[in-house]
Amino acid sequence: MAESRELGLPKTTISLKEQLARTTLRNLKLQGHTYIELREDGKRFVFFCTLCLAPCYSDTILLGHLNGNLHKERLSCARITLLGPNPWPFSDGVLFFDSSTGEEEKPPISDVPSPLQHCSDDDRLAIVKYDENRTSESHGDNQAAVDTDDVPSHCADNLLISNVLIKERTLDVEAKFIGFGRIAARLFEVKGRSTWIDKIWCEWLGEEGPSDEEKASVPEHDFAIVTFSYFYNLGRLGLLDDASRLLTSGQSAESGNGEDSGRKRKKSFSDPEDTSESLCNQYDSSEEVSSARNSSSSRALTADCDDLVVNKRVIKNRTLRRELRKQQRIFSERICEVCKQKMLPGKDAATILNMKTGKLVCGSRNLLGAFHLFHVSCVVHWFLFCETEILGSKIVCGKGKKRCKKQSGVKSNELNNVSWEIFSVFCPECQGTGINIEGGVIERDTFPLSQTWRFQVKVSEGRKAWVKNPEKLENCSTGFHFPQQEEEAVKGQEERVQSMKLVRFYRVEL
Repeated sequence: MAESRELGLPKTTISLKEQLARTTLRNLKLQGHTYIELREDGKRFVFFCTLCLAPCYSDTILLGHLNGNLHKERLSCARITLLGPNPWPFSDGVLFFDSSTGEEEKPPISDVPSPLQHCSDDDRLAIVKYDENRTSESHGDNQAAVDTDDVPSHCADNLLISNVLIKERTLDVEAKFIGFGRIAARLFEVKGRSTWIDKIWCEWLGEEGPSDEEKASVPEHDFAIVTFSYFYNLGRLGLLDDASRLLTSGQSAESGNGEDSGRKRKKSFSDPEDTSESLCNQYDSSEEVSSARNSSSSRALTADCDDLVVNKRVIKNRTLRRELRKQQRIFSERICEVCKQKMLPGKDAATILNMKTGKLVCGSRNLLGAFHLFHVSCVVHWFLFCETEILGSKIVCGKGKKRCKKQSGVKSNELNNVSWEIFSVFCPECQGTGINIEGGVIERDTFPLSQTWRFQVKVSEGRKAWVKNPEKLENCSTGFHFPQQEEEAVKGQEERVQSMKLVRFYRVEL
């Protein structure tokens, strides 16, 4: 974070509050609380629990949270599903986290008074045991492994994705294969009566992938998950075009006002004339800190700001500077449409790739190469939701039905009675599927906004139930649980675990 303050240059001075906060964070990680992060809310430093999505504004509040019932419940689930010999290689800020402790190089300062200094004498509060000989593994290490000669042959199965909008340009990017995820479900069946889904999950298999026998019996998914390290102008246009237009209009206004050019202005420390730093600041406080959204700043670097903006280092019009900062603040606050939490710069984000066409699913909904991003765990959950709906439709209705679409004669007040069925994975935001389009005609959306909101509610409910009753597996996993109603519980029911599909994960390094 220190390198992200001053256009790539390291920060030379650190406040005492920041030193104390980072010392506390080091102590926490050494005690096994690797899911705790340090985030910024304006000029304040906030401890953030990734498992519970809870901001804690002081050591005392964090200690109370770590001893709370909600945290203990989620920690118990994390021990079962997120830890193991083959952990998820992602850190998205909402579920997946980096379990290494190598980020802080300095040893903990034991004489700094803090109520958290010995908060984990009880091992139940810690999620991992710290090993002094343990080396830090970054996401780059996962990519480096892809290029070695010792990895399995399928790890070299990289892809070239074309027409991808990155940093205001449409590019062809290489996506490196990083591993497989296996989607499976636990089904309950009463012969001659009904079958229903009890749990569905995605289990991380890693680079080794499934066995040859399983590859022959379990089909690969038609869609894959592509991950990025998130920054604000990834996959979209907006801020730089507006900034260029504002700069042009601002220069015209200043050239027409002769008084400003010949008069010295008193420098304002609250509104500096050099606005290049403010143009490159990011606002990444958590969703729970939304009360300070308009005034908070993470000051994270957007190192790839457009040259047109960076070169205009001195903007003398105060109104223009304020407008630029306002637009930059609004633009940088990107929300994941699945969980409604903020996307954080530097964290892992993901989108969906159609393996049949080789296009991102959003590519069929626009011609610019723009695409939507979500937290990696949210995309995994979205895959599970779609597979739940697809499997549920086959169980209840059988095969052969077409994907339901809104009929022209159906009134808006009758939409609730329409049976909306899902037959493939699609983008949670634009509903694109990545099909080939001809003649510049984009793909039409299928579901009304009210129905997509209901889909998101189902995702949230399934995830909450999974936390209370996760599936115990050999590898790390995440999933949904659909508790049985009392009237549905009958004697003589049989259960079975069905492996459904293998999902490929890719990584794009920019």
